[in-house]
Parts: sequence; C-alpha cells; structure tokens
Amino acid sequence: MEDVKAQILTTASRLFLQYGLRSVTIDDVCNEVHISKKTFYNYFRQKEDLIDTVLFQFLDLANDRKNRNKSIFDDLSLNAIDKIVLAFKHWKQDSSIQHSLTLMYDLVKYYPKINTKIAEHQEQKAKESFKKWIQQGVEEGLIRSDVSIDLLTTYMYFQFSKAFSELIGKLEVGVSPTIEFLLDSNIRVLVSEKGYRYYQEKYKKEYPQLNATSSEANATLPSSGAFYWSEPPLPEKE
Repeated sequence: MEDVKAQILTTASRLFLQYGLRSVTIDDVCNEVHISKKTFYNYFRQKEDLIDTVLFQFLDLANDRKNRNKSIFDDLSLNAIDKIVLAFKHWKQDSSIQHSLTLMYDLVKYYPKINTKIAEHQEQKAKESFKKWIQQGVEEGLIRSDVSIDLLTTYMYFQFSKAFSELIGKLEVGVSPTIEFLLDSNIRVLVSEKGYRYYQEKYKKEYPQLNATSSEANATLPSSGAFYWSEPPLPEKE
C-alpha cells in the first residue's frame, strides 16, 4: 500500500511541476499511476490533501539536502558580503525558480490555505538564516549596527519574499535582472560604509545596468505571492 502512495506522490510531483497545480486533476494522476479514483481516495481525501503532502515533501527534501551539505551561510571562510552575493548568484542561476513561480501562482490564487501554511513554515526557516548572516556581518563591521538585528532580519525577509513577486508581477522584467536589483538594493540598505566599500570594490563591476527586460519569467503573480526561499548550497570545490 505504501508503494502505491509513493507512486501517487512521485507522479503528482512531476505533473504539478510540469503543468501547475490547477491544471492537474485527480483523474490525471490516477491515469498515470494506473489506479482507480477509489484507490486514490484510500490515501487522500481530496486534491488539496495531495497538494499539501507534495509541497511539504518538497520542503523536507530541501531540508535533507541542507543537512547533508553545508550551505553558503555555514561557510566560515566567507564574510557576510561574500555570502549574500554568492547566495543571490545561486538563486539567479537556479532553474527551479521558474517552476516555483508557476506553482506559486496556482497556490496563491486557488489554494490560499495551503499557501499560508507553507509561507509560515518558510518564513521561520528563512529568518533564522538571515538573522545568523546579519549577526555575522555586524560582528565583522560590514552590516550596520545602528538598527536592531530583528528589524534588519524582518526587512530582508520582506524584501526577498514579497518584493520579488511584486516586481515580477507588475513589470516585464526577467528573474535575473530582478534578483540583481534586489541584491543591490538590499546591500545599500543593510551594509555599513565599510561593507559598501567592500561590495563596490569586489563585486559591483560584475553587474551590468539593471534595466534589461526578459521573457524568461514574464509571469503575472498575485500580489500576495511569496517566493519560496531555500538555502543555497556551497559551490563545489574545483
């Protein structure tokens, strides 16, 4: 019986990523797994239960990967500026973002209760890592110390989770320019003068003018959408 449930979850995960949450029906999943709807209902009361289980399975897999492999935020050889720049580079290059945008749209618009549940779970994880990063930066003199760490943590989470979906939803700008803009704007607000000098000298030359448009993520997201954050892994050593 557990094998059947696992097949349902694996199949549903693939179909949701490919077509979105709204488009995939229970019949679609049953046809792929070659089971009846009666069998399906032995495991899930309704489609919403399946979506809830699949999405939290995604989060569990992400946490397992994090536990097996250190993230950028855990690397003691990097200062706070290095970590945040590398993290934004990872998010910019992560092809799963496009899938996240598609799922996010359906989740916010059609399954708001599940969206709220997932967003609350993700907020806690994200704030823990952001706070750890900010504390390191304050100790290094790279992050401003004239504002409380809790306020800076909340500001950064809001910018990353809310501003991203707002910008993508209202402007015909792609994912990469949007992430570059969020990096630059967060740096300007969060870092000290020492931190900003370091950022300018080491990294600013890497970023072109942030006025490019792109069709790579020309999505229209509900204003309440959230970008589902995940910790970037350490890059592989050459």
